[in-house]
Amino acid sequence: MRMFTKMLETLIYVFTISLLIFSPLPFGSVKPLARLILQLQAFLLFFIWLLLLLYEEKKFFLNIRSYTPLLVFLLICLFQILPLPDFILRIVSERSLDIWGKTQSVIASIGFFDGKSMFTISLYPNATWKETLLLLSYIAFGIVISRNFKSERRIIIVLIPIFAVSLFEAAYGIYQYVVSSDVATGTGIESARGTFVNRNHFAGLLEMSIPLALGYILSISNWDDNRQETFFKKLISSDNFYRQILLLFLLGIMLLALILSKSRMGIFSALSSLIFFYLAYWSFTRNKLHLSWMLFFVLAVAIVYGILIGIYPVFERFLQTISADPARILVWKDMLGIIKDFPFFGTGLGTFSYVYPLYKKSVEEPIVYVYAHNDYLQLMVETGILGFLSIMTALSLYISSSFKDLMRLKQKMDYFRFFLLLGALTGVVSILIHSLADFNLHIPSNAMYFAFLIGFIKAVQTRA
Repeated sequence: MRMFTKMLETLIYVFTISLLIFSPLPFGSVKPLARLILQLQAFLLFFIWLLLLLYEEKKFFLNIRSYTPLLVFLLICLFQILPLPDFILRIVSERSLDIWGKTQSVIASIGFFDGKSMFTISLYPNATWKETLLLLSYIAFGIVISRNFKSERRIIIVLIPIFAVSLFEAAYGIYQYVVSSDVATGTGIESARGTFVNRNHFAGLLEMSIPLALGYILSISNWDDNRQETFFKKLISSDNFYRQILLLFLLGIMLLALILSKSRMGIFSALSSLIFFYLAYWSFTRNKLHLSWMLFFVLAVAIVYGILIGIYPVFERFLQTISADPARILVWKDMLGIIKDFPFFGTGLGTFSYVYPLYKKSVEEPIVYVYAHNDYLQLMVETGILGFLSIMTALSLYISSSFKDLMRLKQKMDYFRFFLLLGALTGVVSILIHSLADFNLHIPSNAMYFAFLIGFIKAVQTRA
């Protein structure tokens, strides 16, 4: 019996580490096969965890009230693919009925009329179903992380692949930048992007990992030592001092790779998240010096090595904002028309690329937009005001409860969990900021890492 339990626990570790290590490697798992493998692993991991609970006769309990907004969102997605009679569809989404009617007329004109009289809110039900399944795989992964990695030992085990992958991606990204450097000017031509297709998504992965790594470095400090010594004397006498210096150096390398990605929103989000981390740290601990020297050290490593490698193209990239961004803003302007026509339930999760051509007026270039470069607007287009409000409510309640847990952990003087929680929460805030002008949460590997952070926040709140 014990052997079977041990086998199930081992499989949970294997699939968790596999998802964290391998999901970013095949171009962020954006290709259909890689995405399918990612989903299957997540669902299989969830099934093994449920089997372990059943075998150990433990109850699977979820606080339904805290999950209510998310459940509402899932119900909206399922409602979008439910065939509805004409009179009901006209009430909930008149524009969907009009488009289905025109499509039916075209099909009938070429002899393929199937006589259907019931249609869905989603204008492409197959895409909505696929996206809903993908969303469920993220939720399943987050639940397993939140329930199975609560002890300090398990927390450290699951952090190792996160940091290993982030360092690999950072090193590979810097290599790409250096190899593409212009010998005459010493500046990088190609952006650091690691194994990702897009530099912004490479930056998105790093900006979620950097605050978590900073939280871990702070968590191994000797916070329980109340001896009356100077800060510097405490620092050099700490058993973890040299390990912290090494980790801070590696953190500086990760930040350098993010900067060399030339992702404007990625750099802005990362710096904003570090400010958020600092302010939250200060509001809870009032000990500014301990974090200040760490941030200074990390920034110094990134800047010094950036100057040596050649950082001018990064500044040049920021100067291109005026010429590069108007097209994106014009897309957002066109999206307002979609929201007006599909106000309550949207066009269907995952249908933006199919619907946008019908409303493309402001952008003259013959460009196909698969994503809106704004996850919030795209969410409102695809799921309507109801779907948008349900997700925003879920995130607001989650972040609010996380701040309450930070206060509770600080009062208990549980600094290990306090700083890891703060780091994970900062990573969540960072990617949410980045999502204002990109589509990181539509990249499967980054969405999976986001689900990990959400689950990890719950895991570190309580001891096993």
